Amino acid sequence: MKRAQSQRSKPQPSLPRGAAVMATVAALIAIDANAAPRKNAPSEATSVQHQAPPPALAAPAPPPPPAPMGVFGVDMPAAGKLVLSITPVFANLSGIKMGTRTVSNEYIVTTVPFFLNPRQTVRIIPQNIAVATQVIGLNYGVTKDFAMVLTAGMIEKNLNALTFKGASGILPLGRSLPGTTSLADVTLSGVYRIYQDDVHRIQLSLGVSLPAGSYTATFKDFLLPDGTRRNIRGFYGMQPGTGTFDFLPGIVYAGYLGPWSWGLGYRGRFPLAANSLGYSWDYLLEYRLRFPLGPNPSGGYRWGDLHELNAWGGYTWTPGLTTTLRVSGSTQGPIRGFDPEIRGPAVPANPAFYGGQRVEVFGGATISGKFIGYENVLVAVEAGLPVYQNLNGPQIMKNWQAGMSLRFKI
Repeated sequence: MKRAQSQRSKPQPSLPRGAAVMATVAALIAIDANAAPRKNAPSEATSVQHQAPPPALAAPAPPPPPAPMGVFGVDMPAAGKLVLSITPVFANLSGIKMGTRTVSNEYIVTTVPFFLNPRQTVRIIPQNIAVATQVIGLNYGVTKDFAMVLTAGMIEKNLNALTFKGASGILPLGRSLPGTTSLADVTLSGVYRIYQDDVHRIQLSLGVSLPAGSYTATFKDFLLPDGTRRNIRGFYGMQPGTGTFDFLPGIVYAGYLGPWSWGLGYRGRFPLAANSLGYSWDYLLEYRLRFPLGPNPSGGYRWGDLHELNAWGGYTWTPGLTTTLRVSGSTQGPIRGFDPEIRGPAVPANPAFYGGQRVEVFGGATISGKFIGYENVLVAVEAGLPVYQNLNGPQIMKNWQAGMSLRFKI
């Protein structure tokens, strides 16, 4: 018992002083670690601060430069967007051509027979025609690759005609200054993009022209070779409308690279049937008429098929300002059939004296409204003149054409 008590009372060996200090420090560190969460090391904090930001969304590609004003079916609005356009166009015609040769009034009234009476020469010759149209268009993007285009408007034509006295000779009698005004024919077309990449695009268009314009307009107090003045039906070229339903097919290719843009386009106009102004077999036999396509007892007449080709180039000087140069070539056949009410001994009363070939050159520009604070407005202008005309004639020839289009994006 004494031995056991002596063993319990024996003092335990003590730690060295330095070891005791280290043990105390370790205990304090352990307590601190348990009391607070561990903080990031400086290297870890720096790593977190320099993490890369998430990638930004790519900016949408800018739209292609606009095409010249006179080319149809190139510019398409985005899906669900509408473009309203107001387009006045003015043109002037004067001078007479037979084929490619310019001829005088005196030559015509002494050599060209009146088609309803070949024993008499024509006695009325157009000297000048001024044409003014005001077209309103709606271009709606149905999808990103399909758009619908509706056009309607007014057209005004003013004629300066010279009448020669009697059934022969070169003595001028006087002038007539008639005019016609009416709604223009309405067109409805669809445009579909069949191909597009970063440079090129190809688009098809199919449409129809509806006969909204008048084709029975009358000249009042028109001077005739016998010296009288009467109300007569206006000549074919002076009628505001055609009276026919026409098929309007087209295709365009357009491309751009940097500031340069270019394109090629075709559009046709094909009357589907003659209008309602007809003639009878008796009338044909009475005047011994012969037409290239033969008589049409069902009645009516229609304009010749029209084919138009366009090629252009453009340069964008700054976003929103593009200038263009366009070459346009067209060919059209003569009028088929005739209106028995258009009977005067006049050059434009002969349906065979319409149509031919023409090449024109146009310069233009499109200017964004953002330069004056109107981002959704675009102004397009274009003017040009013929460089080649080969007309079924004698026929009055074209001198110039100019127009402007004001477009509002809605």
